[in-house]
Amino acid sequence: MKIPIFEEVLLKGISVNDLQKVVEDSRIGKVPCYVNMTNYSADDLETLIINLEQVILTNALHPRFPYPFYIITSKALKTIIPSVRSVKDLPEHYFKKVKRPNNKELQLLNKLSLKVDKIKNLELYKISQELKDSGDSQRKLYNETKELHFLETLNDMLYVKPKTGTKR
Repeated sequence: MKIPIFEEVLLKGISVNDLQKVVEDSRIGKVPCYVNMTNYSADDLETLIINLEQVILTNALHPRFPYPFYIITSKALKTIIPSVRSVKDLPEHYFKKVKRPNNKELQLLNKLSLKVDKIKNLELYKISQELKDSGDSQRKLYNETKELHFLETLNDMLYVKPKTGTKR
């Protein structure tokens, strides 16, 4: 397996067919990738994002797992694909210099490729939704217990309890 470093995906058009060919030819999901969309107009960008999401879903890919797929644009987007403003904002650990791995690193890369294949077989959208739901319920529970703790502390400060110990 190759060391995972960023690859730029070059788009040839904004139609679904063009994007389908690009996604099939690229290594999205096998290595971290990004697509630079800074020079697209707002209307083209919106159409492109909708078509790209559709192609990613039909190819059973996930934009975050096992390797992330980023969109570089200066505009704020509402999409399942993570977006950043520039190449400098991408995670730096995927920009390492490529060198020949030694034997131990080769063994680790082989294990990594097995893990990547296992991750691809999971139902990633379902798992991520379950994690979000669980996180929301835990956040709600935390806020309620935080409020309860505050009220109990306030109660203890206002009403001093008499000591129950007896003297001999």
